[in-house]
Amino acid sequence: MKLNYLQSYLDLLSYQKYFRDFHKKNGKFPAPSYVLWDSTRRCNLRCLHCGASKESYDNELGTQQVKDLIDELASLKVKTFAATGGEPLLRTDLLEIMAYADAKGLSTGIATNGYFLDLAKAHLLKEAGIRSIQISIDGNQETHNHIRGNPESFSRALSAATFCRQAGIPLVTIASVVTTANLSILPELKQILLDNSLLHWKIIPLMPIGRAEKDGLQIDNRSLKILLSFITKAQKEMDILIGENLPYFGKWDAKVRKSVTYCPVGITACCIGVDGRVRGCPEMPDSAVFSEGRILEQSFNSIWQNGFGRYRDELLKKEDKDCHRCRWWRHCRGGCWVMRLNETHCIKSWKI
Repeated sequence: MKLNYLQSYLDLLSYQKYFRDFHKKNGKFPAPSYVLWDSTRRCNLRCLHCGASKESYDNELGTQQVKDLIDELASLKVKTFAATGGEPLLRTDLLEIMAYADAKGLSTGIATNGYFLDLAKAHLLKEAGIRSIQISIDGNQETHNHIRGNPESFSRALSAATFCRQAGIPLVTIASVVTTANLSILPELKQILLDNSLLHWKIIPLMPIGRAEKDGLQIDNRSLKILLSFITKAQKEMDILIGENLPYFGKWDAKVRKSVTYCPVGITACCIGVDGRVRGCPEMPDSAVFSEGRILEQSFNSIWQNGFGRYRDELLKKEDKDCHRCRWWRHCRGGCWVMRLNETHCIKSWKI
């Protein structure tokens, strides 16, 4: 086992102990280090695999409401505040809000499809203090444009990534959702990224939500083996991060990851929904089932302290008989709650 991978596992166990001990000693939980803001569900594209396609909202949080949230997060010493969507750049107040978060001492980032991001906008993002940007590219030009439903989406996304590098944004990451539509294209996409000096790549196996609930897009166990084998080789040429929705790959884990991964919901991270409802992560359906409270009705800290019990109390280990007796529990903590929606959360079922 790689030394840094083993150390990350020991660090994880240490933080879990710190989290429990902090609560016992102080009667409260330490603040999250990472808060995602689901800024809008409006989008200019209609992607085949979109997980944000089901919910619609009469109202989004207003500029001042988000600033009030940021004030509270800053007071709690939250480290990172990042905007996702939908397409965040459709919010005319995005730059103002992110600059405000930066001024309050939060590290900021956004996830975008890149369609509206030219060089001038990239410089404005840099001036607003954006530390990291994630741009979605799912294949070569033909495949990406097919998945995204727009003939200009690939060229605009690739240009956007270049503009962000030119503007000096510290971290530019390309994100790719892996489906049956693009698995075979990944080697070609890797070369495209290398040719454009885009060396940070987040690879995310498809999650069964939104439009992705339809049959035909989810990869199978044979495809997952192909993906992991590809990552093993590709990571020698670039920095590759795998999505948290499959937090443990058994014997493959130390081969494809530099550090141990687990679902951080309720421990170090959470998500603020479009209308202020708080849930674990942006991929979770924004429904009453996953809601922990709403910041328009109570403070964020109250929700953080009194919600998220299902994650902190290890409910899955108590209710799922397979998790209860699994020797890998400490590695995956029951897997991803969203992947459970179609029973693809457990690596044992993938038989890799």
